[in-house]
Amino acid sequence: MNSYQSRLNHLLNLSAKINERIDYLLLKSNKYSFRRLWIFLAGLILTIILLNFNSAAGLIAAVISLIIFAVTVHFHNRLLQSVRKFSFFKKLQDENIARMKVDWSGIPENINIILPEESSTFKDLDLTGSKSLHRLLDTSVSMEGSGKLAKHISQFSPDVKLINRNQKIVKELSVKKRFRDKLILKARLISLKPLSGSDILKWIKKTEHTTVPDFLIPVSFIFIFTFITLFILYSLGITGNIWFAVFLMYLIFYGKYQKQVSSVFEESALLSDQVRKFSVLIQMIEKYKFDDNGKTSEFLEIFKAENEGASDELKKLERLIAFVRLRENPVYRLIFNLLLPYDFILCKKLLTLISDIEHKLPLWLEKFYELECLISLANFTYLNPDYCFPDFETGNENTFEIKNCGHPLLVRNKKICNDFAFENSGIILITGSNMSGKSTFLKTIGINHCLANAGAPVNADLFRSSVYNLFTCIKVNDSVSDGISYFYAEVKRLKELIDDLNNSKGRKIFFLIDEIFKGTNNKERLTGSREFIKFLSGQKCAGFISTHDLELVNLSQENFNVTNFHFREEIINNEMIFDYKIHPGPCPTTNALKIMKIAGLPV
Repeated sequence: MNSYQSRLNHLLNLSAKINERIDYLLLKSNKYSFRRLWIFLAGLILTIILLNFNSAAGLIAAVISLIIFAVTVHFHNRLLQSVRKFSFFKKLQDENIARMKVDWSGIPENINIILPEESSTFKDLDLTGSKSLHRLLDTSVSMEGSGKLAKHISQFSPDVKLINRNQKIVKELSVKKRFRDKLILKARLISLKPLSGSDILKWIKKTEHTTVPDFLIPVSFIFIFTFITLFILYSLGITGNIWFAVFLMYLIFYGKYQKQVSSVFEESALLSDQVRKFSVLIQMIEKYKFDDNGKTSEFLEIFKAENEGASDELKKLERLIAFVRLRENPVYRLIFNLLLPYDFILCKKLLTLISDIEHKLPLWLEKFYELECLISLANFTYLNPDYCFPDFETGNENTFEIKNCGHPLLVRNKKICNDFAFENSGIILITGSNMSGKSTFLKTIGINHCLANAGAPVNADLFRSSVYNLFTCIKVNDSVSDGISYFYAEVKRLKELIDDLNNSKGRKIFFLIDEIFKGTNNKERLTGSREFIKFLSGQKCAGFISTHDLELVNLSQENFNVTNFHFREEIINNEMIFDYKIHPGPCPTTNALKIMKIAGLPV
């Protein structure tokens, strides 16, 4: 049994065992429901009977019955919480099974996130969207973490040092299934909606320049002490009602600075829940024991401190915001501020804490989002144990080799993998029939490049490449609203490639161009394609161009930088059979007329 099937069977068995546990707990829960009912009824009947004979005995029976009922409810609630926890845990395993099978119906929909500025490559390679790489990978619990993942898989200008660091962390996290599951499970248990740290940062930013005069608290204490003392003396008949005048002065003083204080409290009450959730999750990260010599431990060092870690400071913020929420009740607010300058003290403490963490909090949250992203990649690694981590050739600027490379968004039993390699080659010209696999091959190379640049494993037995900037021109769309034709849209896109070549700063560009200039007539397409390919062959770039124009294969005789490969098909019993394998040399067959004839057209 291969490693993938073994991993899949393990998750299926785990899901089945969790389901058995849930069924057992639900059965137990039903028994508790009956017990609660009988305890309540029995206690009520016993209390009524005893009250008729002896009121004291009846009251004792009522108290004992309520205690037994309360204890039963407590244990029943704990049981229901366990059911909820195991249900979430099962859902998590089922999602992982769906990711392994590429079953989109079982993979959660994408969070509504603000994506990085989308280039055509996003659409070309299905990096984001309903059936995309982002959705397949994403296990994030926050909106920002999901957005961070989208940025990670769209690193079209890779940083090898960052890739190597990410690979090490992803490998370490991939064997920490318990940690990954626990973090995601805890996040889902404390919040049905994705977390969002941006609101917290906006509030911090809004209040960071707010100041409260130092004299507010001592002056307020003087007012409060004075009018309370005078009120006591007035109550004893020692003085007149001068206390009321002092009280009014305090109210005027309080009202003068209340607006300034309230601006700090605005929106803070709404953030209490978000702060608490991040605090709980970061505390779990802090307490987890990673290998001290590992890259993950070093990566998470920012959360730890000699005295107080990130979670401790977030708990402080959470507690202060909880006190802010108390003052929303007008009765509490009046009582608190009559006895002590509650608002001023709370505001001062809040501003002091914000001053302490205003520079640290964005770093903590950013690190948390990046950890979420790396956990998504680690989970992908765990679910695909037969995928390999790529090797980048920093010494050779024009190397590319893949073995048994497939498209990660395709179902395994329908996936055809390919081998390919070039050394110091320039342009690979791919010819082939309709539906033979040219476009899928280009997308396969492109999407695996994106995985490699993110520090994730790729769908291959071997993936070795120089460090390239990635460029794609695969899904070109016209625009009726902008008055742009398909052909002009493609011309604009290929002009971007020329601009990128001029601005590449010495790094080679790896391009993937599908059906070059197919939006114009045969004669001009052939001439334009020939000249464009000749231009590329003299530039600092390498890549693949697919075409239906068989005349272009002759370029390999004129230019040693151009090499021909093709996809082919066979027709057996009026049925077209494709092997979806790439072969050296130009395509020896065409199939357009055959397709027309099989479809019943008069050709």
